[in-house]
Amino acid sequence: MVFSKAGLSGRRCLISGAGGGVGAATARRFCEEGAKVTLTDLDQGAVERLAAELGGEGFEAHALALDVTDDAAVGAVVTEAARLMGGLDTLVPNAGVLTMGAVETLSPGAFRNTLEVNLVGTFLCIRHAVPLIRAAGGGAIVCVASQSGIEGVPEASAYCASKFGVVGIVQSLARELTGDGIRVTAVAPGLVDTPMLRGFYEHRADALGGAVETLFAAAIDEYPIGRLATPAEVADTILFLASDLASYVSGATLPVIGGQVSH
Repeated sequence: MVFSKAGLSGRRCLISGAGGGVGAATARRFCEEGAKVTLTDLDQGAVERLAAELGGEGFEAHALALDVTDDAAVGAVVTEAARLMGGLDTLVPNAGVLTMGAVETLSPGAFRNTLEVNLVGTFLCIRHAVPLIRAAGGGAIVCVASQSGIEGVPEASAYCASKFGVVGIVQSLARELTGDGIRVTAVAPGLVDTPMLRGFYEHRADALGGAVETLFAAAIDEYPIGRLATPAEVADTILFLASDLASYVSGATLPVIGGQVSH
């Protein structure tokens, strides 16, 4: 999908969790639409490779290591990203972890870590980016929530809590920041065919003694469209929300769920 009026030419975008999956796909789509991007990830090597690849294609892409749970590190990286790009007007706080487990067996540490990465990490990125986006005259923040942030999923209490929290942040900050010319939205994907998801299903298959493809087939059956989403499809939705095509959209969380409806 290519938008004729995406409005990203000259935009300066920071994307967390850009080492692979949806974050990497979003970085590429933003570059294709004329944006400058700074890619951040806990895996520095992954974002450096992607930035080099995009740079080799003539795009402006920078890479910085980032632990989104470290407030001081987030502040330093956001400031450096703005310096590298000549400002900051678009943020995609995408970094996240997928944690599953029954409530009796899920450790408090795993629960807290999920909230720290998915929810607190989103908050910290926004907290440090807002003054720079405001100084740029406004812009867009597109968070990455989940279908599991709209509807509860069994054995996913930590993940659901974190993503419901992201939706709450979006609704709150849209009212708080839209008057400053900063739109705040989110995408809420269902299952996306990423290495993180495949790794999760491999772990589940080992635990259950089944086959990965059997678990994938059962997951796909939940979606009327007949397949999982691709990272590029979610990236296209993020691109839309960040672009001028969504100039009157703020506070919304847009499901990307292939026709599935709530039970």
